[in-house]
Amino acid sequence: MKHIEDKTVKELMTHGVVTVPEYAKVINVIKILLEGYIHGVVVVGKEGRATGVISEIDISKAFDHDFREVKASDIMSAPVRSIDVNATVGEAGKIMSEKGIDRLFILDKNGFPRGVISVTDLIKEVGKVYFKK
Repeated sequence: MKHIEDKTVKELMTHGVVTVPEYAKVINVIKILLEGYIHGVVVVGKEGRATGVISEIDISKAFDHDFREVKASDIMSAPVRSIDVNATVGEAGKIMSEKGIDRLFILDKNGFPRGVISVTDLIKEVGKVYFKK
């Protein structure tokens, strides 16, 4: 049996990712987060390449402003923290731990978002191994 740390990001990642354009209003980003039960989105430029990320904590940057006026590009975190699809889960966990982040995005060679791996994905995998029924 393969150790959890030796599995690839490809094996655990969520394929596909929610994106918003740089000009999206923060109020719309909040709606997407709430309705999708998700914790972050990738911000994309005109060509669809990832330019930043908005996580729940980034929303606080818009406080004291009108959420209907602030744009995604105003509060996004950049650069996008990403990992190669063939990297190991151990590598992903180490990066998340060292950077103090909850997720890494998977970008293709041209910078287009393709998926995400999160701490929750890692915890679920540990649970499958240790709490099998």
